[in-house]
Amino acid sequence: MRPPIGILCSLTSGASDSPQNTCPHAYCRAVLAAGGAPVLIPYSEDPDATTTALSLVRAVLITGGVDVDPQAYGQEPQRALGEISPQRDEIDKVAVDFALRRPDLPVLGICRGVQALNAFAGGTLIQDIPSRVPEAVKHTQNAPNWHGTHSIAIEPGSVFASAVGEAPLMVNSFHHQAVDEPAEGFRIVARARDGVCEALEREGARFCVGVQFHPEHMVGHQDRLVALFSRFVDEAGGG
Repeated sequence: MRPPIGILCSLTSGASDSPQNTCPHAYCRAVLAAGGAPVLIPYSEDPDATTTALSLVRAVLITGGVDVDPQAYGQEPQRALGEISPQRDEIDKVAVDFALRRPDLPVLGICRGVQALNAFAGGTLIQDIPSRVPEAVKHTQNAPNWHGTHSIAIEPGSVFASAVGEAPLMVNSFHHQAVDEPAEGFRIVARARDGVCEALEREGARFCVGVQFHPEHMVGHQDRLVALFSRFVDEAGGG
């Protein structure tokens, strides 16, 4: 049996009176390839309904999306802040709160997902890398989404390293925000050459890892990122 892997959806604008819950298929494809059964978790006006849905899966994938509202980490919006979604913030907060109470629940956050994981656990974010980080590497690539454009250094001995290896890794990049101060109980375990956080994990958890890049687009081209999804699904009872 494939373990059910919950994948958080975003609420997007459809027709004026009909918003839609959406999820890029690349996440589902990566989970399927790793042996999991993708289960989409939509936004609900009732947080209890989201919690019920989360209780039915054996792992949670927090997907990418628009910027996290800086109110989540006690800051005013800066000029370069992009689009925000109160509904997406709400479902992510419910999911993070749910996961924090369950250290044995495998969690994988991707791009916005690592930012939400940190912000709703009590950490802060860099609202705009170009405004904040002098001489930053290019984090918004003009290249195919499966192509790694900059390297990251990985902390030896981390859970992330145990999944993908400790050697430097080339990753893709589609973001202008990043983790700043890690939440209590979390630590940064990979960085780009400019110091920007590229992976974060919760200490003492079974598997609670967030990555700033998009491994779901690279699984057909980078075996080490296939291994990341395989480890995530294995921790949920697959493999």
